[in-house]
Amino acid sequence: MVVGAFPIAKLGILCVKHISKPVSNVIKRFANKSNAFRIYVVAPPATLYNTIDVRSKMWMLGIGQPKRVPPLTRAMSIKMGGDILGELFIFIIGVSFILNEFARQARNDAQKHERHKKKREELNNKIVELNERIARQDREIVHLKGKIKEIRYDR
Repeated sequence: MVVGAFPIAKLGILCVKHISKPVSNVIKRFANKSNAFRIYVVAPPATLYNTIDVRSKMWMLGIGQPKRVPPLTRAMSIKMGGDILGELFIFIIGVSFILNEFARQARNDAQKHERHKKKREELNNKIVELNERIARQDREIVHLKGKIKEIRYDR
């Protein structure tokens, strides 16, 4: 029996939407209470999105670019801006998790590289010690062969 692929991407998107709803609801409530927050924080992303949306739809329909895009109502501006900022908030959290994981992997790779470098240095030092020992033993062998020759000569 073949099991179909689990739609993990759809599940992830659904999870993000469910998580972003409470955040966007908080933003919407605060925008209703604070006029400055609505004007300077919530309205600009909604207005930009509305402008891009209207222009792109008209371009795709072949109608041409509008001279002026009709502004959003206060309620639509708050709703759309709150939704955009809520999803942006969740997106920033996700990106921060990815960057944190990337930094952690980089640290692990650096530590691994450092361990390999130390191991290489230890091996090189052992090779140098062994070469010195071999040279010293070669000198001792030559010296001992000379002594053996002297002893044989004396007999």
